[in-house]
Amino acid sequence: MTTTTTATAGTETAQHRSSFARVPAAFRLQFLVKTHFIHVPLMVFFVAWAIALGIGFWLDRVRAQGSWTAEDPFYAGASQAVVWCLAFMAAYAASHTFPFSMALSFSRRVFVLGAYLAFAVVSAVYGAAFALVALLERVTDGYGIHSYTFDLPFLTESSGIAGAGALAAALCLMVMLFGFGVVIMHQRLGLTWTWTVLIGIGVIVILAAMLITTNDGWPAVGRWFADQTAFTLALWTLPVSLLVGCGSYALIRRATPA
Repeated sequence: MTTTTTATAGTETAQHRSSFARVPAAFRLQFLVKTHFIHVPLMVFFVAWAIALGIGFWLDRVRAQGSWTAEDPFYAGASQAVVWCLAFMAAYAASHTFPFSMALSFSRRVFVLGAYLAFAVVSAVYGAAFALVALLERVTDGYGIHSYTFDLPFLTESSGIAGAGALAAALCLMVMLFGFGVVIMHQRLGLTWTWTVLIGIGVIVILAAMLITTNDGWPAVGRWFADQTAFTLALWTLPVSLLVGCGSYALIRRATPA
C-alpha cells in the first residue's frame, strides 16, 4: 500500500514538473521562425532609423543652402516603428503559433507563459537597443547635424538614457501584450464581440476625456505627467500589462484555435 501511494505521488510530481518543464520549449517556439521576432523587427528598426537619419541629413543640407534658416534640433519619431511591428508580430503569434502549440500538445498555460517570457525578452532587447542608439546620438551631438531619433528630450531629460530605455521596453511589452490579447479575444469571442469590446474601450476613453474637459482637469493631468519620470512612467505601464496579460490568459483557456 505504501509502495503504491509513493509511486502515485511520484507520478503526480513528475507530471506537475513536466508541465512547467515545457515552458522553455514554449519560449523557444516563439523563435522557431526567426523572421517573426528577430529578422523583421531588426529590419524595421534599422530601416526606420536610416530613413529618419536620411531626412535629418537632407534637412541639414537644405539648411546649409540657406533656403531654411531654422537651427533647432531635428527630432524624429521613427523609434516607435519597431514597437508597432512587434505588436503585429505578437498578434501573429496568437493567430499562428497558438494552433501550432496545441498540435504539439502544449497546455494553454505553458504556451502563454512561454509567449509572455518571449515578449519580455524581446522588449528588454528593444529597450537596450533604444538606449544604446540614444547614447550614440548624444555623444555624436546628433551625428553632428542635431538629428535625434532616440535621444528625445521628453524621454531622456527626467531619468537619463537608462530611464528612456526602461520606458521603451515597458511600452513595447504593453503594446505586444495588447496585440496578442486582441487576437486571443477574437478567437474566444468572435469578430463581432471583439469589435464591440474595442469600441467600448474607445467610448470609455472618450467619456473620460469629456469628463476631464468638463471639470477643467487637463492642467492637472499635464502636471501629473510633468511630475513623472521615465522610470515612474515605466512602472505605471506594469499594472496595465498585468491586466491585459491576465485577461488574455482567462480568454485563451476557453479559446479554440482557428
